[in-house]
Amino acid sequence: MSCPRPSYGELTAVLLTGLGHVALELLGARAGPRAGALRRPEQAYNAIASVLWCGYVLWRALGSPGMLRAWGFRTDNFARALKPTALFAGVAAFPLLLYGTWRARLPLPPTFYLLLLLYPLWGLAQQFALQALITKNLRAAVPALPLRAPAAALLFSAAHFPNYPLMILTFGAGLGFTWLHEKHRNLWAVGLAHGLLGALAYYLVLGQDPGADILELIP
Repeated sequence: MSCPRPSYGELTAVLLTGLGHVALELLGARAGPRAGALRRPEQAYNAIASVLWCGYVLWRALGSPGMLRAWGFRTDNFARALKPTALFAGVAAFPLLLYGTWRARLPLPPTFYLLLLLYPLWGLAQQFALQALITKNLRAAVPALPLRAPAAALLFSAAHFPNYPLMILTFGAGLGFTWLHEKHRNLWAVGLAHGLLGALAYYLVLGQDPGADILELIP
């Protein structure tokens, strides 16, 4: 499938966005104990960055017909893309469940299902950044997929520095999702799988409860 020429402006902007998140994480790590996860400065930064990027997506979609499809927002091949993506998610979920069992983090609390309902939206946003803004814009510079997928996954992982367990998880997930998206070009499928694996990783591997943080925001 044909795609627009690489936009190194997009690539630079998304890398700077990730760098800003890393900088706030490092500053926050020096600040000691903080409030709940959703009240941290980096979460406010993520929210602002998401609004700005949504505005950019809307601007490009209105000004360039076919751009959403080129990015991977398409439904015509969703079922075909979902099959291998679901297989990857199932295989990837198995070690997460084993680790969660070893750490006595099962059964999952009810708040997990709240996160599972909401997290695919954030998974879709992250996959848009990874696939449409990073990987797509690396195709000209790194034409070979066996090299491009690890390069994109490494950049995705670096955006989560200095959380080393999360960096390991995001590198593996980024590698698999990039390979799948480059083969099928469907963001919906990888976004859903990202939401499932991300929710499991928070509870089973990282030992965090983002669902409870969400509930704290409700008066």
